[in-house]
Amino acid sequence: MEKFKILQLIDGGFLGGGQTNVLSIAMNADRGTFDISIAARGGEKFEEEVQKSNITFHPLELPKVMRTKYLKPLQELYDENRYDLIHTHGGVAGFYGRILKKHNPGLKCVHTIHGIHYINSGNIFRKSLSRSIEQYLVQFTDRTICETHNDFLTAVKNRIADRAKTDIIPNGINTGTYANLKKNSALMQQLGLNENNFIVGNISRFDEQKNQKLILQTAYFLIRKYPQIRFIFIGAGKNLKNMQDLARESKLEDFVIFAGEQENLKDYYSIFDIFVFPSLWEGMPYVLLEAMASRLPIICSYLPNLLEVIKPDHSALIIDPRDMDDLFRKISALYQNSELREELAQNAMIESTQYDVTETVPQIEQIYRELLKQ
Repeated sequence: MEKFKILQLIDGGFLGGGQTNVLSIAMNADRGTFDISIAARGGEKFEEEVQKSNITFHPLELPKVMRTKYLKPLQELYDENRYDLIHTHGGVAGFYGRILKKHNPGLKCVHTIHGIHYINSGNIFRKSLSRSIEQYLVQFTDRTICETHNDFLTAVKNRIADRAKTDIIPNGINTGTYANLKKNSALMQQLGLNENNFIVGNISRFDEQKNQKLILQTAYFLIRKYPQIRFIFIGAGKNLKNMQDLARESKLEDFVIFAGEQENLKDYYSIFDIFVFPSLWEGMPYVLLEAMASRLPIICSYLPNLLEVIKPDHSALIIDPRDMDDLFRKISALYQNSELREELAQNAMIESTQYDVTETVPQIEQIYRELLKQ
Protein backbone atom coordinates (compact mmCIF):
# COMPACT_ATOMS: atom_id res chain seq x y z
CA MET A 1 0.00 0.00 0.00
CA GLU A 2 1.26 3.46 -0.86
CA LYS A 3 2.02 5.57 2.20
CA PHE A 4 0.08 8.71 3.02
CA LYS A 5 2.28 11.79 2.73
CA ILE A 6 2.01 14.07 5.78
CA LEU A 7 3.65 17.47 6.28
CA GLN A 8 4.09 18.75 9.83
CA LEU A 9 4.31 22.55 9.70
CA ILE A 10 5.54 24.89 12.47
CA ASP A 11 7.20 28.30 12.30
CA GLY A 12 10.06 28.46 14.82
CA GLY A 13 13.46 26.82 14.49
CA PHE A 14 14.07 26.59 18.25
CA LEU A 15 13.22 23.49 20.26
CA GLY A 16 10.11 24.55 22.20
CA GLY A 17 6.95 22.74 23.19
CA GLY A 18 5.33 22.87 19.75
CA GLN A 19 8.50 21.63 18.06
CA THR A 20 8.77 18.82 20.61
CA ASN A 21 5.20 17.83 19.77
CA VAL A 22 5.95 17.79 16.04
CA LEU A 23 9.05 15.67 16.56
CA SER A 24 7.19 13.30 18.85
CA ILE A 25 4.51 12.66 16.21
CA ALA A 26 7.03 12.20 13.41
CA MET A 27 9.20 9.81 15.42
CA ASN A 28 6.42 7.65 16.86
CA ALA A 29 3.81 7.46 14.10
CA ASP A 30 3.47 4.29 12.04
CA ARG A 31 6.10 4.68 9.34
CA GLY A 32 4.58 1.82 7.40
CA THR A 33 1.43 3.88 6.86
CA PHE A 34 2.59 7.50 7.04
CA ASP A 35 5.48 9.21 5.27
CA ILE A 36 6.00 12.22 7.55
CA SER A 37 8.23 15.19 6.85
CA ILE A 38 8.66 18.47 8.73
CA ALA A 39 8.89 22.09 7.56
CA ALA A 40 10.09 24.90 9.83
CA ARG A 41 12.73 27.59 10.01
CA GLY A 42 16.09 25.97 9.31
CA GLY A 43 19.60 26.34 10.62
CA GLU A 44 18.70 26.02 14.30
CA LYS A 45 18.37 23.42 17.02
CA PHE A 46 15.07 22.01 15.78
CA GLU A 47 16.46 21.12 12.36
CA GLU A 48 19.42 19.45 14.04
CA GLU A 49 17.13 17.27 16.17
CA VAL A 50 14.97 16.35 13.17
CA GLN A 51 18.01 15.34 11.13
CA LYS A 52 19.27 13.18 14.02
CA SER A 53 15.97 11.32 13.91
CA ASN A 54 16.33 10.58 10.18
CA ILE A 55 13.20 12.55 9.29
CA THR A 56 13.00 14.69 6.14
CA PHE A 57 13.28 18.40 7.00
CA HIS A 58 12.38 21.31 4.71
CA PRO A 59 13.74 24.74 5.76
CA LEU A 60 10.92 27.23 5.40
CA GLU A 61 10.52 30.80 6.62
CA LEU A 62 7.06 31.62 7.97
CA PRO A 63 7.23 35.27 9.11
CA LYS A 64 5.09 36.22 12.08
CA VAL A 65 3.97 39.28 10.11
CA MET A 66 1.54 37.12 8.19
CA ARG A 67 1.10 37.95 4.50
CA THR A 68 -0.24 35.69 1.78
CA LYS A 69 2.78 36.51 -0.43
CA TYR A 70 4.91 34.43 1.94
CA LEU A 71 2.75 31.44 1.00
CA LYS A 72 4.61 30.92 -2.28
CA PRO A 73 7.47 28.73 -0.92
CA LEU A 74 4.95 26.56 0.92
CA GLN A 75 2.84 26.23 -2.23
CA GLU A 76 5.96 25.21 -4.18
CA LEU A 77 6.77 22.61 -1.52
CA TYR A 78 3.23 21.24 -1.81
CA ASP A 79 3.36 21.20 -5.63
CA GLU A 80 6.61 19.24 -5.49
CA ASN A 81 5.49 16.67 -2.92
CA ARG A 82 1.67 16.56 -3.25
CA TYR A 83 1.00 15.90 0.41
CA ASP A 84 -2.21 14.14 1.39
CA LEU A 85 -2.47 16.00 4.69
CA ILE A 86 -0.87 19.00 6.37
CA HIS A 87 -0.75 19.19 10.16
CA THR A 88 -0.17 22.75 11.35
CA HIS A 89 1.02 23.73 14.82
CA GLY A 90 0.41 27.10 16.47
CA GLY A 91 -1.01 30.34 15.14
CA VAL A 92 1.61 31.32 12.56
CA ALA A 93 1.90 27.91 10.88
CA GLY A 94 -1.87 27.56 11.23
CA PHE A 95 -2.34 30.68 9.10
CA TYR A 96 -0.04 29.60 6.27
CA GLY A 97 -1.09 25.96 6.28
CA ARG A 98 -4.81 26.69 6.21
CA ILE A 99 -4.45 29.31 3.48
CA LEU A 100 -2.61 26.61 1.54
CA LYS A 101 -5.65 24.38 2.13
CA LYS A 102 -7.92 27.19 0.85
CA HIS A 103 -6.03 27.22 -2.47
CA ASN A 104 -5.78 23.41 -2.60
CA PRO A 105 -9.15 22.07 -1.37
CA GLY A 106 -8.16 18.42 -1.84
CA LEU A 107 -5.50 18.76 0.85
CA LYS A 108 -6.64 17.63 4.30
CA CYS A 109 -5.71 19.93 7.17
CA VAL A 110 -5.33 19.20 10.88
CA HIS A 111 -4.52 22.11 13.19
CA THR A 112 -3.17 21.81 16.74
CA ILE A 113 -3.73 24.68 19.15
CA HIS A 114 -0.69 24.83 21.44
CA GLY A 115 -2.27 27.11 24.00
CA ILE A 116 -4.33 30.20 23.18
CA HIS A 117 -1.72 32.66 24.36
CA TYR A 118 -2.94 35.81 22.64
CA ILE A 119 -5.99 35.97 24.90
CA ASN A 120 -3.56 36.93 27.69
CA SER A 121 -2.26 39.90 25.71
CA GLY A 122 -2.82 43.36 27.11
CA ASN A 123 -2.97 44.63 23.53
CA ILE A 124 -6.70 44.66 22.76
CA PHE A 125 -6.09 45.24 19.03
CA ARG A 126 -3.73 42.27 18.79
CA LYS A 127 -6.14 40.07 20.72
CA SER A 128 -9.08 41.03 18.51
CA LEU A 129 -7.12 40.68 15.25
CA SER A 130 -5.69 37.27 16.20
CA ARG A 131 -9.13 35.98 17.14
CA SER A 132 -10.68 37.27 13.91
CA ILE A 133 -8.00 35.58 11.80
CA GLU A 134 -8.46 32.30 13.67
CA GLN A 135 -12.24 32.49 13.23
CA TYR A 136 -11.82 32.96 9.48
CA LEU A 137 -9.46 29.98 9.22
CA VAL A 138 -11.85 27.51 10.87
CA GLN A 139 -13.58 26.93 7.51
CA PHE A 140 -10.30 25.56 6.09
CA THR A 141 -9.68 23.18 9.01
CA ASP A 142 -10.78 19.55 8.71
CA ARG A 143 -9.95 18.76 12.35
CA THR A 144 -8.64 20.73 15.31
CA ILE A 145 -6.65 19.29 18.21
CA CYS A 146 -6.58 20.94 21.64
CA GLU A 147 -4.13 19.79 24.29
CA THR A 148 -6.50 20.38 27.22
CA HIS A 149 -10.23 20.46 27.90
CA ASN A 150 -9.91 24.07 29.07
CA ASP A 151 -8.38 25.09 25.73
CA PHE A 152 -11.18 23.19 23.98
CA LEU A 153 -13.82 25.19 25.86
CA THR A 154 -11.98 28.46 25.21
CA ALA A 155 -11.55 27.69 21.51
CA VAL A 156 -15.24 26.82 21.05
CA LYS A 157 -16.38 29.86 23.04
CA ASN A 158 -14.21 32.16 20.89
CA ARG A 159 -15.35 30.37 17.70
CA ILE A 160 -11.79 29.49 16.70
CA ALA A 161 -12.65 25.79 16.57
CA ASP A 162 -15.69 23.82 15.45
CA ARG A 163 -16.94 21.78 18.42
CA ALA A 164 -17.93 18.86 16.19
CA LYS A 165 -14.53 18.71 14.52
CA THR A 166 -12.30 19.16 17.57
CA ASP A 167 -10.46 16.51 19.59
CA ILE A 168 -8.68 16.79 22.93
CA ILE A 169 -5.32 15.01 22.80
CA PRO A 170 -2.69 15.84 25.43
CA ASN A 171 1.01 16.13 24.72
CA GLY A 172 2.98 12.94 25.08
CA ILE A 173 6.50 12.04 26.18
CA ASN A 174 8.53 8.87 26.35
CA THR A 175 8.07 8.37 30.08
CA GLY A 176 10.59 5.54 30.18
CA THR A 177 13.33 8.02 29.31
CA TYR A 178 12.86 9.69 32.70
CA ALA A 179 12.30 6.60 34.83
CA ASN A 180 14.75 5.70 37.59
CA LEU A 181 17.11 8.60 37.01
CA LYS A 182 20.33 8.27 38.98
CA LYS A 183 21.61 11.47 40.56
CA ASN A 184 24.40 12.89 38.42
CA SER A 185 27.09 13.50 41.02
CA ALA A 186 29.55 14.76 38.42
CA LEU A 187 27.11 17.51 37.42
CA MET A 188 26.62 18.41 41.08
CA GLN A 189 30.35 18.81 41.50
CA GLN A 190 30.65 20.76 38.25
CA LEU A 191 28.04 23.22 39.50
CA GLY A 192 29.73 23.58 42.89
CA LEU A 193 26.94 21.77 44.75
CA ASN A 194 27.14 19.16 47.48
CA GLU A 195 24.89 16.54 49.03
CA ASN A 196 23.77 18.92 51.76
CA ASN A 197 22.26 21.34 49.27
CA PHE A 198 18.51 21.31 48.66
CA ILE A 199 18.04 22.10 44.97
CA VAL A 200 15.03 23.95 43.59
CA GLY A 201 14.86 23.61 39.81
CA ASN A 202 13.07 25.47 37.04
CA ILE A 203 13.23 24.81 33.29
CA SER A 204 11.63 27.52 31.13
CA ARG A 205 12.46 30.19 28.62
CA PHE A 206 12.89 33.56 30.28
CA ASP A 207 9.90 35.77 29.55
CA GLU A 208 6.97 37.30 31.40
CA GLN A 209 4.78 34.21 31.04
CA LYS A 210 7.20 31.92 32.87
CA ASN A 211 7.42 34.19 35.92
CA GLN A 212 10.93 33.31 37.14
CA LYS A 213 10.95 36.62 39.00
CA LEU A 214 8.63 35.13 41.62
CA ILE A 215 11.17 32.40 42.36
CA LEU A 216 14.00 34.91 42.74
CA GLN A 217 11.96 37.15 45.01
CA THR A 218 11.11 34.16 47.18
CA ALA A 219 14.72 32.96 47.12
CA TYR A 220 15.83 36.17 48.83
CA PHE A 221 13.89 35.18 51.95
CA LEU A 222 14.27 31.39 51.73
CA ILE A 223 18.06 31.41 51.87
CA ARG A 224 17.95 33.38 55.11
CA LYS A 225 15.90 30.62 56.70
CA TYR A 226 17.44 27.66 54.87
CA PRO A 227 21.09 28.45 53.96
CA GLN A 228 21.56 25.11 52.18
CA ILE A 229 18.92 25.88 49.55
CA ARG A 230 20.11 26.45 45.96
CA PHE A 231 18.20 27.46 42.82
CA ILE A 232 18.95 26.29 39.28
CA PHE A 233 17.37 27.94 36.24
CA ILE A 234 17.63 26.20 32.86
CA GLY A 235 16.80 28.19 29.74
CA ALA A 236 17.41 31.35 27.76
CA GLY A 237 15.21 34.18 26.56
CA LYS A 238 14.61 37.90 26.47
CA ASN A 239 14.29 38.27 30.26
CA LEU A 240 17.39 36.28 31.18
CA LYS A 241 19.65 39.30 31.66
CA ASN A 242 17.02 41.04 33.78
CA MET A 243 16.81 38.00 36.04
CA GLN A 244 20.61 37.77 36.29
CA ASP A 245 20.73 41.45 37.21
CA LEU A 246 18.03 40.95 39.84
CA ALA A 247 19.93 38.03 41.36
CA ARG A 248 23.11 40.11 41.52
CA GLU A 249 21.38 43.14 43.00
CA SER A 250 19.74 40.90 45.61
CA LYS A 251 23.12 39.34 46.44
CA LEU A 252 21.94 35.89 45.43
CA GLU A 253 24.91 34.98 43.23
CA ASP A 254 26.12 32.29 45.64
CA PHE A 255 22.69 30.68 45.79
CA VAL A 256 21.40 30.88 42.21
CA ILE A 257 22.76 29.16 39.10
CA PHE A 258 21.74 30.25 35.61
CA ALA A 259 22.76 27.23 33.55
CA GLY A 260 21.52 28.50 30.16
CA GLU A 261 20.00 26.19 27.56
CA GLN A 262 20.91 22.55 28.11
CA GLU A 263 20.50 19.39 26.09
CA ASN A 264 21.01 17.02 29.00
CA LEU A 265 17.81 17.87 30.84
CA LYS A 266 17.61 14.40 32.38
CA ASP A 267 20.85 15.08 34.22
CA TYR A 268 19.36 18.23 35.71
CA TYR A 269 16.08 16.56 36.65
CA SER A 270 18.19 13.95 38.45
CA ILE A 271 19.76 16.53 40.79
CA PHE A 272 16.63 18.59 41.55
CA ASP A 273 15.01 18.01 44.92
CA ILE A 274 11.87 19.83 43.81
CA PHE A 275 10.60 21.38 40.58
CA VAL A 276 8.92 24.82 40.67
CA PHE A 277 6.79 26.05 37.76
CA PRO A 278 5.08 29.40 38.56
CA SER A 279 3.81 30.35 35.08
CA LEU A 280 1.19 33.06 34.64
CA TRP A 281 -0.47 31.13 31.79
CA GLU A 282 0.24 27.88 29.99
CA GLY A 283 -0.81 25.47 27.29
CA MET A 284 0.33 21.96 28.22
CA PRO A 285 4.05 22.22 29.01
CA TYR A 286 6.35 19.31 28.32
CA VAL A 287 8.62 20.17 31.24
CA LEU A 288 5.78 19.53 33.67
CA LEU A 289 5.23 16.05 32.21
CA GLU A 290 8.98 15.40 32.26
CA ALA A 291 9.28 16.50 35.90
CA MET A 292 6.40 14.18 36.80
CA ALA A 293 7.97 11.26 34.95
CA SER A 294 11.30 12.07 36.65
CA ARG A 295 9.57 11.45 39.99
CA LEU A 296 9.99 14.96 41.33
CA PRO A 297 7.90 16.80 43.92
CA ILE A 298 6.30 19.68 42.03
CA ILE A 299 5.00 23.13 42.88
CA CYS A 300 3.04 24.76 40.05
CA SER A 301 0.54 27.54 39.42
CA TYR A 302 -3.17 26.85 39.86
CA LEU A 303 -3.89 27.37 36.16
CA PRO A 304 -6.84 25.50 34.60
CA ASN A 305 -4.64 23.77 32.01
CA LEU A 306 -2.15 22.58 34.64
CA LEU A 307 -4.93 21.37 36.92
CA GLU A 308 -5.91 18.95 34.15
CA VAL A 309 -2.47 17.35 34.46
CA ILE A 310 -1.81 17.39 38.22
CA LYS A 311 -4.07 16.87 41.23
CA PRO A 312 -3.60 19.47 43.98
CA ASP A 313 -2.01 18.07 47.16
CA HIS A 314 -1.81 14.65 45.49
CA SER A 315 0.70 14.94 42.64
CA ALA A 316 1.73 18.58 43.17
CA LEU A 317 1.32 21.56 45.44
CA ILE A 318 -0.32 24.55 43.79
CA ILE A 319 0.29 28.27 44.25
CA ASP A 320 -1.06 31.65 43.27
CA PRO A 321 1.63 32.69 40.73
CA ARG A 322 1.41 36.29 41.95
CA ASP A 323 1.80 35.49 45.64
CA MET A 324 5.39 35.27 46.88
CA ASP A 325 4.29 34.27 50.38
CA ASP A 326 2.39 31.32 48.95
CA LEU A 327 5.47 30.05 47.14
CA PHE A 328 7.59 30.62 50.28
CA ARG A 329 5.20 28.49 52.32
CA LYS A 330 5.05 25.66 49.76
CA ILE A 331 8.83 25.43 49.26
CA SER A 332 9.29 25.53 53.05
CA ALA A 333 6.75 22.73 53.47
CA LEU A 334 8.60 20.49 51.03
CA TYR A 335 12.00 21.39 52.46
CA GLN A 336 10.88 20.36 55.93
CA ASN A 337 8.87 17.26 55.04
CA SER A 338 10.60 14.43 53.19
CA GLU A 339 7.54 12.19 53.48
CA LEU A 340 5.41 14.78 51.67
CA ARG A 341 8.06 15.05 48.96
CA GLU A 342 8.08 11.27 48.53
CA GLU A 343 4.29 11.04 48.35
CA LEU A 344 3.93 13.82 45.76
CA ALA A 345 6.78 12.45 43.65
CA GLN A 346 5.39 8.91 43.59
CA ASN A 347 1.89 10.08 42.66
CA ALA A 348 3.24 12.38 39.94
CA MET A 349 5.28 9.57 38.41
CA ILE A 350 2.26 7.25 38.32
CA GLU A 351 0.04 9.92 36.75
CA SER A 352 2.66 10.71 34.08
CA THR A 353 2.18 7.29 32.48
CA GLN A 354 -1.10 8.39 30.88
CA TYR A 355 0.91 10.92 28.85
CA ASP A 356 3.24 8.39 27.27
CA VAL A 357 3.57 8.67 23.48
CA THR A 358 2.21 5.15 23.15
CA GLU A 359 -1.08 6.56 24.47
CA THR A 360 -1.18 9.92 22.64
CA VAL A 361 0.30 9.43 19.16
CA PRO A 362 -2.15 6.65 18.15
CA GLN A 363 -5.00 9.10 18.78
CA ILE A 364 -3.45 11.52 16.26
CA GLU A 365 -2.90 8.69 13.79
CA GLN A 366 -6.58 7.81 14.07
CA ILE A 367 -7.53 11.35 13.04
CA TYR A 368 -5.24 11.08 10.02
CA ARG A 369 -6.82 7.76 9.02
CA GLU A 370 -10.37 9.08 9.37
CA LEU A 371 -9.64 12.09 7.18
CA LEU A 372 -7.66 10.24 4.55
CA LYS A 373 -10.39 7.62 4.07
CA GLN A 374 -12.82 10.37 3.00
